[in-house]
Amino acid sequence: MTSRAARAGRAAGLLAAAGLACGGCSLLPRTAVSPAAPASATARPAATASPQPVPAAGSLASLLPFPPARLRAAASLAGRFTAAWDSWSWQQPPAAWLAALQPMAAASLEPALAQAAGTHGVLAQRAAGRQTATATVTALVIRDLTTGSVTVTATVTQVITSRSGTSRSAAEWAVTLTPHGAGWSVWDIEPAAAGNT
Repeated sequence: MTSRAARAGRAAGLLAAAGLACGGCSLLPRTAVSPAAPASATARPAATASPQPVPAAGSLASLLPFPPARLRAAASLAGRFTAAWDSWSWQQPPAAWLAALQPMAAASLEPALAQAAGTHGVLAQRAAGRQTATATVTALVIRDLTTGSVTVTATVTQVITSRSGTSRSAAEWAVTLTPHGAGWSVWDIEPAAAGNT
């Protein structure tokens, strides 16, 4: 088994445990699907084993690297950060957009945020079209969980108003958070399809 497959299997197990431990928590997935095993030319017989007792939800929570309440806090921060990331106005100075994100971000992310805030071509396009965007997070799902980080997929609906009217789009962002004291800091944000890089 490759290290990536092993990591994916471990993450699926932890996420399943998180879903069971958190019960009604809407920020955690209710079920987790393990990656499909590659098909082989010769099928192996299925292993037979006697059923094992299912651990109680409390003991499942002890398998997680963070308590369920702390995972909910991470997902909540990912949602707030993503909404601020995808909301902007042509009238808003880049420093104001950056100031909204910095308190939630790890120090290591700040140079990338500063670069994104001052992209001249993007700012000129927004000003020319008098564009304003408002983002609303519609779903949060924990997709990766380790002892040092949690990655949350945030689904966002963005409404952009401009001289030419109003448009609506949806996007998914992967937000990776790392522990910061008793809370969290956003360590990275990227399109969800890019994976955890």
